[in-house]
Amino acid sequence: MTESRPIDVLGTIWHTDRHERTSLGCLVEAAKDRDDSTARARIVDEVHAWVADGGLKVDPDAIVVGIPASPDRPNLLVSAVARAVATATGSVSVDAVVRHRVTERLRDFDPTERPAMVLGADYEVVEDVGGRHVVLVDDVVLSGTTLDYVADLLLAAGAASVRPVAIARSRRG
Repeated sequence: MTESRPIDVLGTIWHTDRHERTSLGCLVEAAKDRDDSTARARIVDEVHAWVADGGLKVDPDAIVVGIPASPDRPNLLVSAVARAVATATGSVSVDAVVRHRVTERLRDFDPTERPAMVLGADYEVVEDVGGRHVVLVDDVVLSGTTLDYVADLLLAAGAASVRPVAIARSRRG
């Protein structure tokens, strides 16, 4: 894996001064862990506003790709946010990457164990990304391991560039 890239992030899961979720953190937990469609819609609205207000500038010729969920845990949040970013920027959302294997959630592992877990998920680029600029969307970033790994796969498949984006940054603890 290459060294970590800068990641554009909408917000944080936790308040920095206390062990309490932010309002965005509460929405992400509801949308991701409880499949709450209302929370998902509110996040999509926040992401759309973030992009529309210039917080995330994306070339309209870019394609937007969401990190696929584990096959045993469908995650409608990432695909909804990828579509929102594409809509807000006038670009297109493409399911260019698939994940073939189930793995445990990375948040349950020490950062040194995460690269092996990501490798074990068996991600594959299944669409032609040659020469394209890619905006790569994930829901929560812990250390950037998944975003970095999938970005490397997209670059190896010919992407001109990869810009990682996440809804929220978390912290261990």
